Amino acid sequence: MKHRRINLVSNSLGIYLCIIFAFWIVAVASRILYNGLILGLDFGIYQPDGIYYALRSLSWLGNNEFDAANQLVDWYKSNSAKNLDLPVSAIYPWNAEVWGLVGPRILYPLLSIPFVSLLGVPGMLVVPSLSLLLLMVSSYYLGHKLNFPFIGLIIAIGLSISPTILRWMISNTTDSLLLGLFSLVPILLINLKENYRNQVLILMLVVLTNMTRFSFPIWFGVAFILFIYGAKRISIGIFLLNIVSCIPTFLMQPKTAFLPLENELSAIEKIFQLPKSFLKVGFYEIAELAVLDRMLLVFLAVALFGALTNLRSIESGLFLVVLLAVWALGAINGNVGVNFRYQLPLISFSIIPFIYGVGKFAKWYSRNGLNIVRDKT
Repeated sequence: MKHRRINLVSNSLGIYLCIIFAFWIVAVASRILYNGLILGLDFGIYQPDGIYYALRSLSWLGNNEFDAANQLVDWYKSNSAKNLDLPVSAIYPWNAEVWGLVGPRILYPLLSIPFVSLLGVPGMLVVPSLSLLLLMVSSYYLGHKLNFPFIGLIIAIGLSISPTILRWMISNTTDSLLLGLFSLVPILLINLKENYRNQVLILMLVVLTNMTRFSFPIWFGVAFILFIYGAKRISIGIFLLNIVSCIPTFLMQPKTAFLPLENELSAIEKIFQLPKSFLKVGFYEIAELAVLDRMLLVFLAVALFGALTNLRSIESGLFLVVLLAVWALGAINGNVGVNFRYQLPLISFSIIPFIYGVGKFAKWYSRNGLNIVRDKT
């Protein structure tokens, strides 16, 4: 009987993974075949800042930087959603100020090298596509771990059809890889104190995520919550390694990295502008999701409900501190209406609180729904 139960579980697991893989294939194919401008917004697969990562991959393959830059400018004229026409000199590392931000982000172009070698510039889409698959499988795994495999499957499918998720996950930017890496964190945090291997992997992810995109506030929040919940040694390790791995970013970032739209203001004036930026970013991100991606907005609202109604759980604490961290990242940048781009890492910390929220609603409905039916009868 036990053997039969194991076979049933393994069969359902295989079926679920096949469904996830099928939805992933459809998601990637649909993005590659159908992309461009939507409501004037760039939903293309070749984003403007992606040109710098592609230039790096081509250069590391041994291509002359001048030739690579010319190749990419020609490619973007024909293949970017807005037919971007940049002067070649604008993307040289010694000319573009943006290289101060791009400089420490070496992981994505490094991992893309073999795919660019085989496929050319479209090879820059392979790592983002695999990151989406990793996110989907990780979401299902968390549901399976909590004995809600079907909910995990629904979450994975929902992520694969979200226009916001697909906009950033299937494009040549670092956002997809960052979310893919962070999707592993909730899995590794399970039984973290008793699992030395998971502790080592978490520390590795601290370095890898900061080599992908600036993640200091997120890991600061994670370390804080782990410290509160008694995992003091690993929390201190995360905190220290987070500082060390962010040193290149702190040293290389341009002066315009902090509220770049307010360049005419002094540093002190920018600090006083920060609360206003927090409010603007919060309002615009919610409003944009309400227009473009109500499914994702509902998903996050249910996750927030689940977190607030289970405040004692470590997963709820992680969700809330990461929510503040990614909100801060968006406020520091100051750009509004970027369609949840800077907040993407929150998705991986939303899975378990979302399941909590669904469970709370199901319990409420089972109690009150039956009463409503009886009252009507």
